[in-house]
Amino acid sequence: MNSRIRLATIALAAAVCAALPAQAAKLYKWVDDQGNVTYSERKPQNREVETIRLRGATLDSSGAQEKLDQLNDRANAQQQDREFAKNSASATAERNERMANNCKIARENMRILRTTSRIQDKDADGEAYFLDEAGIQAKMAQTQQQIDNNCN
Repeated sequence: MNSRIRLATIALAAAVCAALPAQAAKLYKWVDDQGNVTYSERKPQNREVETIRLRGATLDSSGAQEKLDQLNDRANAQQQDREFAKNSASATAERNERMANNCKIARENMRILRTTSRIQDKDADGEAYFLDEAGIQAKMAQTQQQIDNNCN
């Protein structure tokens, strides 16, 4: 994380340097209370600074804003990637939890189908009826498919 902050700071400093007018003769560099390195044309009050002299440099600010916009776009894209990864991990965890619960239910249903001699089900109208041997076998096949899909 610190290397990303340093990289962003260096990129920002380069953009600031590139955007300075040609007559600028020096820059000031200092570290703030949070440890962030800052560059400016103006000397800050009550800070220990490092003076950076620009010897005979003619700075061209053309393209500086474009470069800064590109860096900003890249930083935003990286942030979106991190959020996507975080959300994906959360969704994967939720899916795994749901599958584990479905597995538990399917295994319990299979236990009931194997150990109970009379299995009751409901038809489309909600009327209860008892399954015959073929119905039980069909339910066992469905339950086994659920176990195969949810239990790893």
